[in-house]
Amino acid sequence: MPKLSVAIATDMARTLLADAGMTATQAAAMAEVLIAADLMGHRTHGLGMLPTYLDRIAAGLIRSEGSIETLNETSSTFAWHTDRLPGAWVMQQAMSRLQDMARHHPVVTATVSNCTHIGSLQVYLEAPARNGYLALMMVTDPGVASVAPFGGADPVLTSNPIACGIPTGGDPILIDQCTSLVSNAQAQSIPEGRTELPGDWLLDNEGRPSRDPSVLRTDPPGTIMPLGGADFGYKGMGFMLMVEAFALALSGHARSTPKTRGAQGVFVQLIDPSAFSGRGTFEAEMTHVVEACHASRPAEGSSGVRLPGERALRLKREQTETGLDVETGRLDAIRAACRRNGLEVPAALR
Repeated sequence: MPKLSVAIATDMARTLLADAGMTATQAAAMAEVLIAADLMGHRTHGLGMLPTYLDRIAAGLIRSEGSIETLNETSSTFAWHTDRLPGAWVMQQAMSRLQDMARHHPVVTATVSNCTHIGSLQVYLEAPARNGYLALMMVTDPGVASVAPFGGADPVLTSNPIACGIPTGGDPILIDQCTSLVSNAQAQSIPEGRTELPGDWLLDNEGRPSRDPSVLRTDPPGTIMPLGGADFGYKGMGFMLMVEAFALALSGHARSTPKTRGAQGVFVQLIDPSAFSGRGTFEAEMTHVVEACHASRPAEGSSGVRLPGERALRLKREQTETGLDVETGRLDAIRAACRRNGLEVPAALR
């Protein structure tokens, strides 16, 4: 894969987003989150999202004008409505404010409604976890229905990701996973000619398990299975309903009214362990768990235990030094998006 230096990639994304209509501050926040996702290996949420963002800006689905409206606020909570403002820009402000509030309150919570796509959740959790906070995050888009409830055939829910940042004595544990078997981005990135998936990850439009990706393109479309699949999908649906409650109903940006794809509801909570068992005790206990997991003998065919976030943080360290690995197809897609939206193709891509 071609490599781009982090500085060049960041400048390219920031320039294109600003040229497309974002303010300098908004473009910088969006570029930072995109590059951070690539650094952590989340290709579908890194520069791969840039063409989609450029198209949505041009269509008015990501807005640069407007202000964040505070719906409710207490000394330890706030609820924002953002009217399709840039998700990364909104979330950077929300996370900064939560950490400020956490200096005075052991549990702080925020909801954000109607912000545009915020990107990889893992990106937002590393800093608070390194600062000693236990962080919980849920997000989803009520304008997307790609997952049928367990036992059903019609799409109602979507991949509904849930994430958690956990401090330890070393690198934090960074959990970021969807509550369906695969995410929407993974499903959409399945090559057009592929005829079979490794397992029954999907349902056709009659609700029958399938490993044929073409079922997602029928009319009506098939759906992605909840986490747990055909046998235990009720467990994944349980987590999906948690995300619906915390990220959508609690934020007031739910499924009861028509929504346009691309605007999300978010729930974030930071917990300071010092108000409970104590930071030292908490981190010592989590460090013990990490060490016990790593000490577990590798299963047959396995190279050993890898905890959530370890690969992402390793890739971040490596790529910060050597440059970003960027697939040629993603660079081609950025060039095409520039031409489609009347933007100059960056020098780095010529």
